[in-house]
Amino acid sequence: MKLNTFFSRIFIPKEDKFYPILSSMSDNILVGSNLLINLTQTADKEDRRSIYKQIKALETKGDGIVGNLFNELNNTFITPFDREDINALGEELDNVLDCITSAAKRVVMYQPNNLPKQSVKLAMLLKDACLLVQSAVNELRTMKKSPKLIKALCTQLHEIENKADNVYELFIIDIFAKEKDGIELIKLKEIMQEIERATDKADSVGKIIKTIIVKYA
Repeated sequence: MKLNTFFSRIFIPKEDKFYPILSSMSDNILVGSNLLINLTQTADKEDRRSIYKQIKALETKGDGIVGNLFNELNNTFITPFDREDINALGEELDNVLDCITSAAKRVVMYQPNNLPKQSVKLAMLLKDACLLVQSAVNELRTMKKSPKLIKALCTQLHEIENKADNVYELFIIDIFAKEKDGIELIKLKEIMQEIERATDKADSVGKIIKTIIVKYA
């Protein structure tokens, strides 16, 4: 290996390699959110298992992507922005998919009779959040040109998280008033809690991105 090539690989910022990795993570969680919508709309056990397997495969793929991100962080001397922020962003993107997987796993394990109508609404809000995450992550490459746009996307993320909180709270009120089967109540509460947690994690992604924008844009 030529000496100048060696030093360029170590010391010259390789900004391009981080953005595609982060973008692929945001793409992955968006696919997961779409699958979760499908899961909330079916009562067929085989369909539920099939969708869960697809989500689980996405989680495995996501673990590989985040592992690649951390390897690149360890092997890069100069990063496009603080490595702590890159690390935090990667972890939180991964957490969104972990929550999606956790919700899907509980649907398959607990086999609830019917998922509440609020589960579809919550899953759709999550998809909206994941679309915003995807847009915000993709804008990071040119953040100096579009800081206002990215901040607006992050603000919308927080608004969706607030809507998701409201949906979850109304679900809790409704289920405690109407569900007489204590076991079924616990099943549904845990499933809905995981979907709501996914929206919280998406909002956390937005907060990390806003921090990056304040520092660098």
